[in-house]
Amino acid sequence: MHDIEAALAHFKKTDPILYKAAKKVEAHLTARKPLRGPNALFNSLCESVVSQQLSVKASDTIWQRVQAVCGGTVSPDSLIKASLPCLRKAGLSAAKAKTLKELAKAVKGGLNLGALKKKTPEQATEALVTVWGIGPWTAEMFLMFGLSHPDIFSPRDLGLVRSMETLYAMKKNSPLAKYEKIAAVWSPHRTVACRVLWRVRDM
Repeated sequence: MHDIEAALAHFKKTDPILYKAAKKVEAHLTARKPLRGPNALFNSLCESVVSQQLSVKASDTIWQRVQAVCGGTVSPDSLIKASLPCLRKAGLSAAKAKTLKELAKAVKGGLNLGALKKKTPEQATEALVTVWGIGPWTAEMFLMFGLSHPDIFSPRDLGLVRSMETLYAMKKNSPLAKYEKIAAVWSPHRTVACRVLWRVRDM
């Protein structure tokens, strides 16, 4: 819980608005455990691809179908073997199906997801977006949930944007720089701040 406590203490000093919101959802904020297992990071990144522009419920349903297509285990090998028609039938768009295929090939070709833990967020993002179909948002979600990076903010995430607009009485669809300026004071705990914003929006 140390990361949560440290984040709340920081928000209390730097942003009373976020701190008030965080206290409302504090009971739902738990320390995240590092992912373990040979395919854990790969699965996390694949799930980020699947969840693009979808609700949690819809993405969970499609992910379960993708697992079924892959014989129960999503891995680079099982995705390479899976046919595009079967992946499409699972509910994936043509672009997402191609992205998963390209990601599997990249990992088989030497992209070491675990090694990205030692990189800066900028370096990790640069490596990830070389894979066809993976953009900044997907990279940011992977940094947060796959690599457990403590200081990531995703200004392209619609849920975060809408939550910030409500909390800070911002004009809808303000320039990205305005969201980033507000988020800057949350550093080095921007990942926890994002979790607060998502949770508050779901209340």
